[in-house]
Amino acid sequence: MTTSQANLAEIENPEYTRYTMLFVYACITYAIIGFTWGALMGGIPIFRLFVDTAPHGKLILLAHGHINLLGWVEMAIFGAIYYFVPRLMKAPIYSLKLVKIHFWVHNVGLVGMVVLFTLAGSLGGWDPSDIDEARVHHLMAGVGLFGTLVLIANIIWGYNIYKTRPSK
Repeated sequence: MTTSQANLAEIENPEYTRYTMLFVYACITYAIIGFTWGALMGGIPIFRLFVDTAPHGKLILLAHGHINLLGWVEMAIFGAIYYFVPRLMKAPIYSLKLVKIHFWVHNVGLVGMVVLFTLAGSLGGWDPSDIDEARVHHLMAGVGLFGTLVLIANIIWGYNIYKTRPSK
C-alpha cells in the first residue's frame, strides 16, 4: 500500500465520517428549527408583537439568530471543511478526539445560549414594571458562559484544521 493509499484509508475512517455527518445532521436540525421559529414569529401576530414590544422580547430574536448562525450556518461550514481539508491535504485530520470534543462542546454551548436567551426574553413579560432585572441578568450571565463554550469549540476546530497537514 502506498503512502497516498494509507492516507486515504485514514481519511475515510468510519468514525471520522460519522462525526463529519453529525455536523451535517446538526446543520439540518438547526435549520429546520430556525426556519420554523422565524415563520412562527412572522406568521403569528401575537408572537411578533411580543418580540417587537416586550421589554426583553429582542432576546428571543437573538436566540433565533444564534440558532441560525451558530447552528445552521456554522455546522454546515464545519462539516464541509472537515470533509474537504483532509482530502485537500491528502492527510488525516490532526485529531479525531478534537473533532468529537468540538462537536459536543459547540452543541452544548449553542443549546444553552438559545435556551437562556429565550427564557430571558420570555420572563421579561409585557409590562416593564413587572420585570425582574436580577433574574434576567442572571440568565444573561449564563448566556455568556455558554457562549464561551462555543468560542472554545471554534478555537478547537481552528487548531485541529491548522494542524492537519501531510506527514513528511
